[in-house]
Amino acid sequence: MPNIAKYRKAFQQHYPDLARAIGLYTHGIGVGSFVYLRRIFEGLLEEAHLEAKQDASWNEVDYQRKRTDEKIGALKSWLPEFLVKNSHLYSILSAGIHTLSEEDCLNAFPVVRVGIEMILDQKLEAEEKRRKIQVVERALQKLGSKVK
Repeated sequence: MPNIAKYRKAFQQHYPDLARAIGLYTHGIGVGSFVYLRRIFEGLLEEAHLEAKQDASWNEVDYQRKRTDEKIGALKSWLPEFLVKNSHLYSILSAGIHTLSEEDCLNAFPVVRVGIEMILDQKLEAEEKRRKIQVVERALQKLGSKVK
């Protein structure tokens, strides 16, 4: 699956689920493909949650009482903007698992897949930006110490 290869290294924990979702979809299994896409979504939420827990002002008890859409709001500082703006993607994934037909899931899969990929792309961009900042800051510190 060359079109998702860019996610293999950066998202080792999510890549197998994305590959399975695509594989199931190509074999005409819509609901099953949604299960794996929802796992990715939930995994991204949990990653943000673990980061948020490191913040001194984080209220874990309050967080645990929230519904998923409220949790997304609480985690907005740690989540990709696309996920926060399109938090209803989780509702779509859940409906696919619990109420939509195979055909409905198969019809919706391409759009939902791109939504998941947009979230992963934003995470990749943020990580690349963070790495570049670190490299430049180190280089500037070295230059600064030579100039003094």
